[in-house]
Amino acid sequence: MQVVEVPAKKCELFKQLMAENQWQITHQDAGQAHLVGWGYEIHWTLDNQNAILRYNDKQGVATALLEFSDSASAQIHHLLNQMNEAIDD
Repeated sequence: MQVVEVPAKKCELFKQLMAENQWQITHQDAGQAHLVGWGYEIHWTLDNQNAILRYNDKQGVATALLEFSDSASAQIHHLLNQMNEAIDD
């Protein structure tokens, strides 16, 4: 498994790109985190490849980590590059 940090402000775009590329959500959960914030976790799968996005916002400081199987590395990095090339609104 590989882990990379994702710019928190681009998580919505990343979720959209995953859907557009036929990654299926297999689990998602959201709620309060550490009493002073909130977060969510989304699990995707595509052809025996897995990815997990963990997002946390603690008192206005947001972080996001993406964990994915080695077999998904090329495709995930391609999506991350697309996301990073997108113009910020």
